[in-house]
Amino acid sequence: MKIIIPAKKNSNRVPNKNWRPFYEDKNLVEIKIEQILRCVNPKDVFLSTDFLEMEQLANHYNINFLLRNPIYSSDETPWPDALLGIIKNTPFVENEDIAWVEVINPLFDDYIALFEKWQLVKENYDSIVLVSPINKFLLHSDGRPVNFQFGKWHAMSQNLDSLYAWDSACIMQKKNLLYFSYPIGKKPFLFSTGNQCIDIDTFDDFELAQYYYSKKIKNENK
Repeated sequence: MKIIIPAKKNSNRVPNKNWRPFYEDKNLVEIKIEQILRCVNPKDVFLSTDFLEMEQLANHYNINFLLRNPIYSSDETPWPDALLGIIKNTPFVENEDIAWVEVINPLFDDYIALFEKWQLVKENYDSIVLVSPINKFLLHSDGRPVNFQFGKWHAMSQNLDSLYAWDSACIMQKKNLLYFSYPIGKKPFLFSTGNQCIDIDTFDDFELAQYYYSKKIKNENK
């Protein structure tokens, strides 16, 4: 299996999101690399970015560096097109499993369990996706309920239909990534973290993730 850690240089909502200090002077990219290297050989890890200066970071961790065409980091490029351009530029064979591991979810780090589960289910599923449960009463933008009903049919929270949020990690063979131009296929296996995660998209998300990550590390070091 090969691991791709995508991290573009700029972010509109949180400037320099991937590279600004997150915890003890380490950024989100460094944290994710270190999490992955606990269970994967550095030679199988690839940092994909349009940030040429970060080749030195890849060298520091002895991982591979994939310089990305800036067009594949542009917000004007549809994400499936960007993904396809990145995957086409990889040296992997078509039957190689590729884990697409984004840095915006620093709270999840049990990649051993995720990778082992994929080996168990890959014969029956075309992909595996990391998800977390959403245990809330959800509404469409026009006010219609998503996972419950109004009035006397209102469900108890423990009886809500199961809904999940994609938490920025998935695995699929290269040939399927190229076919779908997407890292999730028609028959994905949902690997639930069991806990809600924070997908960093805003400054509030960034600060909240910092708080919970710091708390998590302190609890692990007790």
